[in-house]
Amino acid sequence: MINILGIESSSKQCSIAINADKDIHESSSVVNNDSVNSLPIMAEEMINNLSLTFKRLDGIAVSMGPGSFTGLRIGLSYAKGLALSLNIPIIPISTFDLILLPRVKDLTGDLITVIIHSHGSTVYQSKYTLKNNSYISQEDPISITIQELSSKNYGTILYHGPEHLIDSINALSSSVTLVTPSARDILEIGMKNFDLLKTKSINNLVPNYVGSFNTGK
Repeated sequence: MINILGIESSSKQCSIAINADKDIHESSSVVNNDSVNSLPIMAEEMINNLSLTFKRLDGIAVSMGPGSFTGLRIGLSYAKGLALSLNIPIIPISTFDLILLPRVKDLTGDLITVIIHSHGSTVYQSKYTLKNNSYISQEDPISITIQELSSKNYGTILYHGPEHLIDSINALSSSVTLVTPSARDILEIGMKNFDLLKTKSINNLVPNYVGSFNTGK
């Protein structure tokens, strides 16, 4: 079995996961927005607690965004540093896929909209339609303000963001699920898609911020 380190830093709470002894072990930061300090400490502690070494890793699955501007940069920078020093690939995972894919088996609608909070009243949006038993991206993801969201058809909504905006999201659909991305899901997606997504061409890997960070207020 391949050994993968999963890093989820697109949200306020950074988390990591490692598969070992046929199980997945996960750890989350105690302090929000503290990836720069928490990430390396959590990874080293987990490696030591599992009696592993970094040299036994076969790859690093990492969230690529959209999401926290600072968190994504820190997570990807740490993943790149490890990948270079260990000569192992990175498995880049879209945060939209991270929210959608683990929940596909529970979805029944023909249209799924993933909405991820950015900052202030700005969110990222990506729509998927069901074709041949798979959800296919309908269009390029966009950055949009809550005020610009309308009563257009959103189908089932998977929402990641603060609860104080949930009323605005609930107004868009009768089916809204509040979702939190996790390193466990990153790891499982990375393991299932290792050969398809792995890359050692890491110089061109950059976080996907989906439009200008200055959008909205």
